[in-house]
Amino acid sequence: MDLKNLRTFQAIVDQGSYQKAASFLGYTQSTVTIQIQQLEEELGVPLFQRVGRRMVLTQIGEQALIQVRELLLAADRLREVGQAGQALSGTLRVDIVETLLCYQMQPVIQAFREQAPQVRLIIHNTTCQKVSESLKEGACDLGVCYVMDWNQELLQIEPLDSSPEVILVAAPDFAYPDFVTPHQIKPVSLIIDEPDSLFRRRLEEYLQEQDITLDETIELWSTETIKRCVMSNLGFSFLPRFVVEKELADGSLVELKAPISGIRNPVLCVRHKKRWVTPAMELFMKLLRELLPVEQHFP
Repeated sequence: MDLKNLRTFQAIVDQGSYQKAASFLGYTQSTVTIQIQQLEEELGVPLFQRVGRRMVLTQIGEQALIQVRELLLAADRLREVGQAGQALSGTLRVDIVETLLCYQMQPVIQAFREQAPQVRLIIHNTTCQKVSESLKEGACDLGVCYVMDWNQELLQIEPLDSSPEVILVAAPDFAYPDFVTPHQIKPVSLIIDEPDSLFRRRLEEYLQEQDITLDETIELWSTETIKRCVMSNLGFSFLPRFVVEKELADGSLVELKAPISGIRNPVLCVRHKKRWVTPAMELFMKLLRELLPVEQHFP
């Protein structure tokens, strides 16, 4: 069984289409199609089926994907054994939540590229919840995210030496800064990102406990867009302090005082418990421990 065909099958699933898989692997789309046809003929079953304009896995394809991921992991592990003592090579896939990727990860990524130039580093900007899903599915090797209340049965979780404060922020002329007094109806908007975020859920629980009702919640998936909307006085947000430290310093944002503002949310490095730790993974985790900025405590 040709490993190239198996890698193509995995890439189609991970990238979402034949075309994206071809671009990812450096093949033509016709080559990808031929490789999947060869694999289906060898297995004697269809792996994909067309639903509307999309190609989706068949039920047998979903079962095959699990075995294919295990085979490719074993092949990668065997290759690493053969390359012991040589320069690091291969591919490392790391899923990172946006705030950490945008504001904290540059020293780690730069050092990794300098120390492992032959490793193909693939970084995916994602959410905490999807980090867990990708690790369990084998779609990434490492995840860097905030603490979550996951089922940890399959995940190896290492807390890093970083536990940033998450604070309430608004524009200086925000008209409703009181988030302490209970039983309020506030005609303002919360501007925030993923609904599965643990610190978002903590904020919503706090507001419910205080019986503070908001006008609406605006979900945006870009931290910079959230900040600009808040600075334009379109609402308030709940963000890690390191994300807004520049704006706090220049006065374009202010911290709103409340018991919920300043809670800490630890940063984690996560991997699958059954995933062999390659030398590239070990190096990336080492650099995370050494170079990930540690936010200082603000009284």
